[in-house]
Amino acid sequence: MRKNLWIPATAGGVALALVSTVGIASALHKNDIELVVDGAASSIAVRENTVSEVLELEGITVGEHDVVLPEADTRITQDMEITVAYGRPLTVTVDGKQRQVWTTATSVGEALGFLNLDQADSKLSASRSTSIGRTGLVMEVATAKDVTITVAGAPTQLTIAGTVSDALAEAGVTPDADDIVTPEPATVLTDGLQVTFVDVEVSSSSKSVAVPFSSAQITSDTMEKGTKKVTTKGVPGVKRETWTDVHHDGALISSTLAESVMSKQPVHQVTTVGTLVKKVEPAPAAPKAKASSTPSKSAEPKSSKSEVPNAEAPKSESSSGKGINLARADMWDRIARCESTNNWSINTGNGYYGGLQFNLQTWRSVNGQDFAAYPHQASRAEQITVANRLYAIRGTQPWSCA
Repeated sequence: MRKNLWIPATAGGVALALVSTVGIASALHKNDIELVVDGAASSIAVRENTVSEVLELEGITVGEHDVVLPEADTRITQDMEITVAYGRPLTVTVDGKQRQVWTTATSVGEALGFLNLDQADSKLSASRSTSIGRTGLVMEVATAKDVTITVAGAPTQLTIAGTVSDALAEAGVTPDADDIVTPEPATVLTDGLQVTFVDVEVSSSSKSVAVPFSSAQITSDTMEKGTKKVTTKGVPGVKRETWTDVHHDGALISSTLAESVMSKQPVHQVTTVGTLVKKVEPAPAAPKAKASSTPSKSAEPKSSKSEVPNAEAPKSESSSGKGINLARADMWDRIARCESTNNWSINTGNGYYGGLQFNLQTWRSVNGQDFAAYPHQASRAEQITVANRLYAIRGTQPWSCA
């Protein structure tokens, strides 16, 4: 009886031992698995039963935006692959409009593919190969637009992404500080945008400009009233002007005076006006003849001529006649050299004529019109004749060169 009881007991013990042995063997068995975290793979042997236990073993914490495949409660099997993809915040501004998304992509190119923003002609603020870390990334995307750019009046159609500056660069245009770009180079391109570029060139030009002289009059009490003489001849001056010229696409738009420098001062013309009033002395009364108590034979009166100081007897007829009188020819030639450089036909338009520079009033006062209407139209001999007529009345007083 006891023996029978022992055997079952022994048998039960053996059974328990067998069960315990099976449990221990199961606990000691390892499964070989592949763990891929953000694309980085490693092979490990684990005794854990579920995916979540393996992740806990490896110290991997999964957030709400992370992806685990297979699911966390999946039981571990031999050669299983567990994939963990961390979610990353991506702030992307597309054509000026910003949005934030979560992505498990580890590069910009992969993320743009997920978002259908991977057009080849888009302009990106980060290259497609740029990595996206666990903290995320902020970037901008400009999609290509159809625009028209006009350079020197010639329009060109472009499809390009970015700003007006990018469109200019695509057209081979590099603006400088003076050029006009409409709209501003930093403007983001939109479909149908019209871009205009005007090439502005600023240059300087110089030229010489005549400066007119002014005129003034002075008086002289040594010249007869009513007579005039240019005593200082006017000469124009010269100034150098510098102008700033502005050209738009080669056409002159404006020219502004930048500087004016006087290189030669003008000589102002001075005309001397006579103020001398010639006093005319009354002719002396003829003496009365004394009556003779003794009548005598009457005598013919002697002819007499007026005596003029320094006057020489005329070589032909009197001052009122038309004959030629060349008295004092040397003196008149000397005066003519001073007055007109011996140019007996000179007429400069200043109101004085001929070699001895008669004015018309004086010429006519001594009957110069006997020979010519104007002094310069008379010959040298005729002008000397008229001068001798005036000399008989006023001497050399009318000539400053005498």
